[in-house]
Amino acid sequence: MITIPRIASFLLLLFATVLAPLPLLAQEPVWQSLFNGQDLSGWTELNGAHTWEVNEGMIVGSTVPGQPNGFLCTEQEFGDFVLELEVSVDTLMNNSGVQFRSQSYPEYKNGRVHGYQMEVDPKPQQWSGAIYEEGADRGWIYPPEKMNQAAKTSFKRDNKDGYQWNHYRIEAVGPMIRTWVNGVPVAHLVDDRYLKGFIGLQLHANNENDPQGSFSIRFRNIRIQKGSLDLTPMEEQVPVVNLLASSDRSSKPDNPTFLRIEQDLDAGSIAVYTENKAHSILTQSAKPDERPYLHPILAPDGRGELTEYRPAHHPHQTGIYWGLKRVNERDYFMNWNRDYWRRVSADVLQDDGERVRWQTMYEMLDEEGNVLMVETQNWSLQAYADRYVLDLEWQGEAKMDVVMGKFYVGGLFVRMPWVPETVGEIVSASGHRGMELEGQQAIWSDIGIQLDGREDFAHIAILDHPHNAAFPTPWRVDSQMGLGPSRQILGDWGLAAGESETIRYRLLMYTGTEDKALKAEVWKGFFGGE
Repeated sequence: MITIPRIASFLLLLFATVLAPLPLLAQEPVWQSLFNGQDLSGWTELNGAHTWEVNEGMIVGSTVPGQPNGFLCTEQEFGDFVLELEVSVDTLMNNSGVQFRSQSYPEYKNGRVHGYQMEVDPKPQQWSGAIYEEGADRGWIYPPEKMNQAAKTSFKRDNKDGYQWNHYRIEAVGPMIRTWVNGVPVAHLVDDRYLKGFIGLQLHANNENDPQGSFSIRFRNIRIQKGSLDLTPMEEQVPVVNLLASSDRSSKPDNPTFLRIEQDLDAGSIAVYTENKAHSILTQSAKPDERPYLHPILAPDGRGELTEYRPAHHPHQTGIYWGLKRVNERDYFMNWNRDYWRRVSADVLQDDGERVRWQTMYEMLDEEGNVLMVETQNWSLQAYADRYVLDLEWQGEAKMDVVMGKFYVGGLFVRMPWVPETVGEIVSASGHRGMELEGQQAIWSDIGIQLDGREDFAHIAILDHPHNAAFPTPWRVDSQMGLGPSRQILGDWGLAAGESETIRYRLLMYTGTEDKALKAEVWKGFFGGE
């Protein structure tokens, strides 16, 4: 027999469970320790036979005279990451360094370690933090002469008071590589020769003119972020060395096109025109009971449309759109009609000028017509003779507790024209190409397709923003060259009622050959708030 007090207690527990806030499932920056402080598990020595040991929570490397450069390397490889560690080095050692994105295989110089190295320099010349290409042909790729005075004086040499610990930080995302010593920015390199590899700690052999004997270097507190990276704001405090193939295009062209917007309330459309063209270059569809999308978009040089309307192979895909999967198990990616979407507003925020802006706001409906979430899309467009720069700020505000379930797609998606005979390519900042990119993380990806009537490619590149919670976001690639970043690939994420999430992307549209240098500069501008 159940007593009244027991029923009351049960009901209180039930209501507390139902009304409890939904725990956020968003990714937060997570540090992974690469050194357990006790032994060298997860590390292996390559090249020279020196002495590596663990002592009082430090990795201590000591040179063996007559041995070549040696490296203690992680068994795991890393692509995009933030690495931090502390280092102290004997002042009589020639130098040392922190290898990253490095490689070693028998076919290359009998296993010679090669890749990027952040310099550890105990000498008065003060080169610590510069970047050297170890074991390969280029030598200094961010040379010491590029360092400013604050960078040169940031490293602390061991002295009569004992070890002087120096905090090292490396941020590597796509081709963007930056270093800090003791919180002082040192190097900013743009290069894509190495996009993934191991972390290594170097013991540098002393040359014949150096002091002879065995010298030591010490490392501790070695940790890395591999996802949801917490990047330092992009500030032009140090010179940038860009080793990507030079672009024929200027990153900041001087000839922005004057744009104007015309809105047709009856048709539910917002069309963007250049000053001297009768046909729109981009149209936003914003109908009352249909998911919003961008289509058509005219190529910057006017030769062909960059987007496609509901192709037979994927009739739910049109142009550029946003659709989440498994929102409380309801599918807003495949479904675009009135049972799922209801327009709240479609407004022009800036109707003419060198940059135009507009906004759409839609309610996402559950099976009973209740509002699950309100999504707002804020768009802005700049046009130039050779490109468009299109920015999206998406915001989702939960009206009830929602969970976006893990899935291989969901979010922003781009559909360019495709038939089985289409010639095209998908490339990414991570080095993955085509279907290799499926599920992989990268700071940008680029679709290039040879449209009808063109001999070259038309491109839409999607650039991820470092403030996005899943940065660098993984990518969905379908077999018809549809492409989109999706946080849902990483797992469930959720919002409690009343909470919101903002996600930003920049789309770069251009024609001709794939342009890495242009994307690097446009991404830097996006990160820096341009």
